[in-house]
Amino acid sequence: MDDKYRIKKVGDGWEFLPKEERDRKRKYENLTIKIRRREKKIERIKVQLKKEKEELREWKGEMRKGYNEMVKYHKTLTPTFSTSISKNPKHKQKDTLTGDYKTKGNRSWTITVRVIGKRKPIYLGTMEKVGEMIDLIEGKSEFWSKKRVDTNYKHEVQTIKKIEDLVYPLIKRDLIKCLESEGGLEPFMNSTVKGMDYLNELYLNSEFYEEPKVIEKKESKGFFLGYLPNGKPIYGKKKSKKEKGNEEGK
Repeated sequence: MDDKYRIKKVGDGWEFLPKEERDRKRKYENLTIKIRRREKKIERIKVQLKKEKEELREWKGEMRKGYNEMVKYHKTLTPTFSTSISKNPKHKQKDTLTGDYKTKGNRSWTITVRVIGKRKPIYLGTMEKVGEMIDLIEGKSEFWSKKRVDTNYKHEVQTIKKIEDLVYPLIKRDLIKCLESEGGLEPFMNSTVKGMDYLNELYLNSEFYEEPKVIEKKESKGFFLGYLPNGKPIYGKKKSKKEKGNEEGK
């Protein structure tokens, strides 16, 4: 603020002014002091603002550099997943008269993992088997394993969603384990991974898991040797050629 706005004392002192004038002058002087203080504060803020703008430019440069590195990292090391179903028909020849015919093909589910520039298909199983396993995991009866899935597109999409929710997290878990233990994902991508093992694990840990029933093997009666005079069949152990030869020698 220019000094021209400062009011100097009148005569030997402005204390000789009337009270009303003194109050007005005091108020005015206080205002000029506040203005000076605010101007100095603004100057300090300008200096600080200039410094912060310079820091901001440096940060933005680092951010752009970091972004490019992160995009490169994301594209090369972050895995992506997709689920597909094989519907390729197969040609089979029945006989020379009827000629060949097309089958429905091996309608099966496969998960494809893409990472570090590689593609790894993980075979889950046939539509029927995968649907049966999802039924077991969820405690349902013949919902996902119904044969109508062959022609029902909506059911097919729902099955894909189930596979994504159930199996993808387990594959990601194994990828992380491989990364932590091996320092990279190449060992996983180069290994043999059985998709059905994931479904078996899910069923084993589900609340609907049931111990497999043990079927007792019936004791074999032996080989059929002939009939008794009363018509009853005879079973027993077959004699070896050596045993037969010994009997004939006697």
